[in-house]
Amino acid sequence: MVQCSKLKCLNGVLTSDLQLEVQLPRHHSQVFSQSLIIGAAAKEILRSLLEASQYKVYPFGYESSLSSLKMHIWDRHFHDSNEVERVRSMPDYVVSSEKGLKLVEVKFRKRSDREGHAGVILKNSDLNRYRRYWAESMIALISPFGDRFFCQDVNNLIPGSQDTKWFSHDEFQSLREVYPETGDKLKAFAVAVDKLGNLWDEQKQ
Repeated sequence: MVQCSKLKCLNGVLTSDLQLEVQLPRHHSQVFSQSLIIGAAAKEILRSLLEASQYKVYPFGYESSLSSLKMHIWDRHFHDSNEVERVRSMPDYVVSSEKGLKLVEVKFRKRSDREGHAGVILKNSDLNRYRRYWAESMIALISPFGDRFFCQDVNNLIPGSQDTKWFSHDEFQSLREVYPETGDKLKAFAVAVDKLGNLWDEQKQ
């Protein structure tokens, strides 16, 4: 387990006792490790926002008993099978609201503009796995643009034929449309998203 001290700057925006710990594969590059840490911070930001809005958030693929299994699969380079792919692509959380339960996969992406439109780039391989194994799940997109918190059902995100595909922010809903109690808290948590975006820029330098 690795704790990233640089992310302590987020504590004032989230909760004072936030302890961010990230489980890393044994063989990894520094850039890959930083990407995992930033991804973990994004998941904690979303969880804190939802819980502050009185929604119940339960670890599923992230910080659950199956997290170690996912790392074990990564380290051992298991042959791809339906079982392996299903575990590897498990959504991060189960979120409970008055509308019921929702499987939520969290993605942090920096803004990527095309022809004057703001958007993000997602991996087609990820989308294909989510659509095949977790078709009922939703992607919660955290991105330093607009409300910062967006979401969309995976079945509404059609993969492309290349390695990645660009999606306009307009193809996502604001998180407040699905979880309305977050509406009055988005501005406060947007500060944490912007700080995370700055750390992402530092990592890429």
